[in-house]
Amino acid sequence: MAFFVEDGPVYDSSAFTECKAYPEEALYNGGGILHDHAANVELGHRPFHGDSYTTDFSLHNLSRGIFTFSAWITIMGADSSLIRAGLTADSTMSDCIGTVLAKQGCWSFLKGGFILNSPSNLSLLYFQNADGKEINMSIANPSLQRFTDEQWRLNQQFRINEERKRFVTLHVSDLLGERLDGAAITVQQTSREFPIGSAIADTIIGNLPYQNWFLKRFNAAVFENELKWYTTEPQPWKTNYTAADQMLEFTRANQITVRGHNIFWEDPKYTPAWVLNLTGPKLRSAVDAQIRV
Repeated sequence: MAFFVEDGPVYDSSAFTECKAYPEEALYNGGGILHDHAANVELGHRPFHGDSYTTDFSLHNLSRGIFTFSAWITIMGADSSLIRAGLTADSTMSDCIGTVLAKQGCWSFLKGGFILNSPSNLSLLYFQNADGKEINMSIANPSLQRFTDEQWRLNQQFRINEERKRFVTLHVSDLLGERLDGAAITVQQTSREFPIGSAIADTIIGNLPYQNWFLKRFNAAVFENELKWYTTEPQPWKTNYTAADQMLEFTRANQITVRGHNIFWEDPKYTPAWVLNLTGPKLRSAVDAQIRV
């Protein structure tokens, strides 16, 4: 079912991690775009031969905006396979817009999205078998919903009003419990219920102005590069967590929640150069050591 704010749909935050016997209904009643713009919408079995692609939707004349995409996926021919949805707009480089570990015998929910900063004459929405397995894939109840910038801001404000605000009744009395009429009340926020964070770099170590500026505004942090593999182990078997440890000392001392980094990155440019030259048992040994750190 689709719900609407004053000028557009409400963002549907539904997510399903379990594999279901039957696919759920399409979000936003399908969103309308796939049927309005797509030239190929016959949803049946898709054979994959190795690390291959299949184009399922040819989308014409898309306007700029923020798009949410979802679909239900099941496979045959393997117990599981990583399925990646991607988008190519006007022959530009393709972007990953969602992934799911699809399974055989049940339906998995793929959900993601993308942003078009300018109109697109022709966009191709495709699926990739990222594991390179010989499988057949079926798609059910896909949805593509567009939001304008203003609609997205309205959704943000709607969520804030619905989930982050509460009505409070204050009863003001004197020491004898007598009601005080016309009392002036000052409200001061002393802590944040929701994490509001920022990236920080090792330049925050010992930098009091930077630390004070950060602490006045945020209660959560993510390190920019200090926990990434190419920083902690630039040379084989020589790990160095000095900067990361000092940054953790600062965040823990100030009750700052810290989010870590991926243990591994798919993109080679985020992998230590020496790892790219490893194969077989040596590569597995390096990967296992990184997991255990």
